[in-house]
This record gives sequence, C-alpha cells and structure tokens, in this order.
Amino acid sequence: MKRGHFFVLLFTMMSLMGTAFSNVIPDNDLSIPPLTIKETDTVTEHEFNTVTKLLHKIYAPTVEQLHGVKLIMNADWKDSTVNAFATREVETWTVHVSGGIARAKGMTQDSLALIVCHEIGHHLGGAPRTFLYEGWPSAEGQADYWASSKCMKKYYEVLKHEEVAIDRNVPDKVLKDCNYIYKNLPEFKICVRTLLSAVDFSHFLNALPDIKTPTSIELSDSRQVKGTNTNDYPRPQCRLDTIYQGALCTINADVATSETDATIGHCNDVTKPGHRPRCWYKH
Repeated sequence: MKRGHFFVLLFTMMSLMGTAFSNVIPDNDLSIPPLTIKETDTVTEHEFNTVTKLLHKIYAPTVEQLHGVKLIMNADWKDSTVNAFATREVETWTVHVSGGIARAKGMTQDSLALIVCHEIGHHLGGAPRTFLYEGWPSAEGQADYWASSKCMKKYYEVLKHEEVAIDRNVPDKVLKDCNYIYKNLPEFKICVRTLLSAVDFSHFLNALPDIKTPTSIELSDSRQVKGTNTNDYPRPQCRLDTIYQGALCTINADVATSETDATIGHCNDVTKPGHRPRCWYKH
C-alpha cells in the first residue's frame, strides 16, 4: 500500500470510530442487571423506553435541521452498566443509556429524563465546551444547566396531559422559588416538576458509593472558581445547584445556544435566579 493511501485509510477509520465522551457520572464498576430488583422499586422497562423514545422524538429533528446529522438513541435495558454517555461519529450523534442506571437506587422516571437530557446537552448545550475530545462536547456543568433550562422544559411541554406530581411532598423551597419566577400556571408546573427531578437526582447521587457529603436542594456550594471548569465534573452539590438554577432561567427553551459564546441563550445576570453557579462557571 502506498504511504499516502495508508494515511487516508487511517484517517477514515479514525473518523468512523467516533469520539466517546460524557459519562453522566464518573467511570465506575457498578452493575445492576435486570431482574435483580422489583420493577416497582425504581424505573420500569416501559418507563425507560418511554423516556428515551420521547426525548429522541423531540430532539432528532433539531439535530438534523441544525447540524445535518442523525441523532441516535441507543437505549439498552439489558445493559447492566450504571451510566450514560454521548458519542459522535461522521454522520451520527449518539446518546447511550444503560438499563443499569434506570435501576439504580434513587432513580425515578423524571431523574432518568434529566440524565438523558444531560447527554443530549453534550451535543446541543453549546459553550462553554470542553477542550478534550476534539472540543465538541459541552462541558459537564453546561450539560447539566442545559438539561434543566432547555431540555426538561420541552420534555414536559410534550407531557401537557400530565399534572405535576402531587402524590408526594413538594418541598416548600421548590414551591416558593417557582412561584417567585413563574406567574403562568403551566410554566410554574414545569418548574416544580423539573425541580422535583433535581431532588430525585440528588437521591441518586447520594446513593452512589463515593459520595462523602450528601447533596440537597437546601444546601449550596459556596465555592467561586477563578476560571470556568470545562474539563472535569463539578462537585456533586455544585451539579445539583446548576440543575436547580437552570430550571429558574426564564429564557425560552427554543432559544438556541452558541458553540462559541457562552452567554447566548442563557441567563447571565448574577443578581437574579437562573444563572449558572460560580462554583463551576466564571461570569
């Protein structure tokens, strides 16, 4: 084989392999196969498929229209891995979701939707982006923020026939914060439902073996970074703060983000609720 042809072939093979990124939580060896728990304990297979299919239906047209590629939802109920991640190939962008994460302790249908939104957010969340993996994914904190400020709002808009869950205790803080921001009843309900998904996500995080300090919506990460954290996971409480604030951002979910300007499409006024927390984002 001629040397020039070899490098063309090598480049083509590397392009076809794609780039993996963005586990929703750091790499771990947790494994939860099907049938090891009762389906009533966490998310059922039907709920798992419903969430992943609906979010694919919502965002596949957007990805194709804006970027000319197909969005693939690789949701595998039989996969025992406790994680989710995103990859990009030449003509496809993929979100991988394992059944193991749906079966994890503390997981609910709403927090699963939040996790899937996080992975879609690595594709569509915009700046700030990581310097890793050829620079295409939105940073972890940005994916969290986009998940609640954009994706969950569109997800719940599709579920208009559903009411905010009232068969569980809604924290006073959630009611107070959503009522302060949203005067329109449908928007208020979406805010409450999104913040309840953040509460569920907090329970999921707290059940992980490496979590030393429990997270809570009643707490906050007071750290202020000197530069935006683009290449690592924010601390668990910081992630929860980010998701919480995203739900309080009033910018419409249809307003597009920018891959180069982190201010476009987001709430940036640090004197008002809804901005990205300074525990990971430098305003």
